[in-house]
Amino acid sequence: EAKDVFLSNISRQEDKTVVTCLEHHMHGFEDNDLVKFTELEGLNELNFDPKRNNTYRIKVISPYAFSIDVDISGLPKYEAGGIATQIKEIVVENYATLQDSLEKPEIIPTDFSKFDHPIQIHLGFQALDRFKEKHGSLPGPWNLTHARELVEIVSSINESSTNKLEKINEKLIKQISCTAQGQVIGISGFLGGTMAQEVIKACSGKFTPLKQFLYLDVTEILPDPDDSKLDLSDYIPSGNPTRYDVQNICFGKSVTKKLFDTKLFMVGSGAIGCEMLKNYAMLGVSSGKGKITITDNDIIETSNLNRQFLFREHDITQLKSVTAANAALRMNPSINVDAQPDKVGSETESKYSDTFFASLDVVVNALDNVQARLYVDSRCVTNQKPLLESGTMGTKSHVQVILPFKTETYASQRDPPEHDVPFCTIRSFPSRIEHTIEWARDKFQNIFISKPREVQQYFEDSSYLEALKSGAGRPKLNLLKYVQKIAQNPPKSWRDCVVFARVKFESYFNIAPQQILHAYPADMRMKDGTKFWALPKRPPVPLIWDPNNEDHRNFILSTASIYAHIYNVTPKNDLSEIVEVELPKFRPKNKTIVIDESKTKADVVKEEAQIDLPEQEFNAIINSLITRSTNKFKLQIEEFEKDDDKNFHVDFITAASNLRAASYGISTADKLKTKQIAGKIIPAIATTTAAVSGLVSIELVKVLMGELPLDVYKNAFMNLALPFFSLSEPAKAEQIKITGNSYYTVWDRWELKGDRTLKDFIEYFKKTYDLTVTGVFVEVRMIYMAIIPMHNRRLPQKLSALIKPQEPYVDLIVSFDSSTGESVNGPIVRFWF
Repeated sequence: EAKDVFLSNISRQEDKTVVTCLEHHMHGFEDNDLVKFTELEGLNELNFDPKRNNTYRIKVISPYAFSIDVDISGLPKYEAGGIATQIKEIVVENYATLQDSLEKPEIIPTDFSKFDHPIQIHLGFQALDRFKEKHGSLPGPWNLTHARELVEIVSSINESSTNKLEKINEKLIKQISCTAQGQVIGISGFLGGTMAQEVIKACSGKFTPLKQFLYLDVTEILPDPDDSKLDLSDYIPSGNPTRYDVQNICFGKSVTKKLFDTKLFMVGSGAIGCEMLKNYAMLGVSSGKGKITITDNDIIETSNLNRQFLFREHDITQLKSVTAANAALRMNPSINVDAQPDKVGSETESKYSDTFFASLDVVVNALDNVQARLYVDSRCVTNQKPLLESGTMGTKSHVQVILPFKTETYASQRDPPEHDVPFCTIRSFPSRIEHTIEWARDKFQNIFISKPREVQQYFEDSSYLEALKSGAGRPKLNLLKYVQKIAQNPPKSWRDCVVFARVKFESYFNIAPQQILHAYPADMRMKDGTKFWALPKRPPVPLIWDPNNEDHRNFILSTASIYAHIYNVTPKNDLSEIVEVELPKFRPKNKTIVIDESKTKADVVKEEAQIDLPEQEFNAIINSLITRSTNKFKLQIEEFEKDDDKNFHVDFITAASNLRAASYGISTADKLKTKQIAGKIIPAIATTTAAVSGLVSIELVKVLMGELPLDVYKNAFMNLALPFFSLSEPAKAEQIKITGNSYYTVWDRWELKGDRTLKDFIEYFKKTYDLTVTGVFVEVRMIYMAIIPMHNRRLPQKLSALIKPQEPYVDLIVSFDSSTGESVNGPIVRFWF
């Protein structure tokens, strides 16, 4: 989608026209993007005019500023406001024929540490075609005679080429020959996902096609075919064919055996989790003495089916982990899978304990949120276990290999925190469609969940009124009045529901905007003379009911239909009842409208809850409720469900959001986009998921092969839309200085065994590491601080007496005196009693 950003300034600086974004608003543009300007005050000449088609090429200066190649010196000065919107351009790409591109290939790089590999592999694949044409088959597995012949064919092709290479990489060509009949699910998954995205591009015309060749190799895990010590029998299939022969050709039976015996823990069974389970089944992971433990507390929803391919329609409402495990077992009945329904977190740490983690060989994340990733990362660091981390966002994805003592962890690099949208923006001053959708979602919660629940409690809980009179859990005035209204006159017909919806329309989209404009008139100025209604604030326009407007009708129909379902009224697709409705009139109120951006929703709700009901009015309501009818009825309480197209939930959110957007001059959104935002659906597509899971599977094989040099492992970032691929060596674990030559990494853990006095504990570090202890802590509990004289009394006491442990060991945080005289923490000290 085209990006846009609010502006705070446009000025001439050092022969450049610099455009600055509003605070906390990153533009997200790239060099050479085309943008248009709208709603600029002062620099009207730059505002987009369809007749002039005045758009501007940009050059990025920073995430919050860019320049345009226009001299504004002779124009009026920038005053305020403005939006820069990206223009999506149609690009015509030209491609060489296959014959020409074979001779002069255009190859997308994937790994700059193997810069010469793509062109060598390009020749190798042409040689494979010639070999097959001559012999009727591809070179035999680890047939060195065939390998030498393939080198000769490559040399011949190279000699006759106008794009001749200086040297042939014979080792690489022989590896291509030896594994030509092999197959690895990781590479198949990566190429399958990538090529599927190219098919979508060809059909849709969206995103940039791959130009023109793509090669990926994992030759770093292959042996040298000329190594005299190489046991070829480990790679060559035996007389009895198995499903693993093609992967044995690539990394040997001994590695496959390690896969069989692997104890793996995967957290999450969603999109990536499904792909990974399929890959485990193909690789034979845990089909011997090993076990795959997977856990996910989520259930399958309709929206999952387009990318979480192990699930089918009949699986909806079933546990993801159990369903995915059963699907994987159908692919390979030999694998051992234990599916659990748990959320991994501090609340399940007794189940997924240190003992559990100690039994594992590797952990794989298949999660969709940062908080859960950080938790699993911390557990892997504590227990010194390798972790394979990955994620997707639309066509973008990443892979991170996290190895004990070797690499940085997931927590080592953090994105800057997102700037939260102030509550006052959502409630009164929306500027983006996301704000109006969140507002509509909040209204849904209030109308169809919170208020009906209060009514239900009134009808079903005999102690409800007594609790109110005692002051316990007293609801807000509007909530109590709603209960009173429904108790006295519940909706009985479709007309009642339509009238309810029409009154809501008037209240939300006509009266509420008038109230805001009453409090803050359109021409209002602040004390410093600046306009109150300056972008991103826009003054609302009260909406007049229009029966011919689709959003107007949809709001009435969806609101009335949901309301009818809650109160057991038969709905109709008929809005003729709207004609004769008594509507509320606008009467100015001295109501406080929050404009303080520092106040959160919780702050405002708390303040409003502290406004006491006038006692006389409260008692009158309670008395009327006491004398209620004895006719009780059961309400059908709604819960927001985005995947049921017949329940009108997303229809209500879409109509309410778009009406509010129309009132505030914001571009509206269709039902699909509204559903994505309101349902908090993370953009995910099957192509990206397949590709990234393939790369994770390759790194899994490397991890299980044993100790390998760090440059063998590959972190990855890719964007299938561009397309862009970048594989690189993981960053090394940071060395943290304590003092002098004493360093540690987050992976390090010092272990001490045997109960001892605090004094002996302190002396141990002095003797062993020449470090002076300044503090000892268990989580946030202070055991010893050198600067507190009274703590010297604790020196003769045993640590077991001071800590009173519940487990055989405890992880201590110990601080030491640094070379600067300040206390610094060392690595975790695991103390065994």
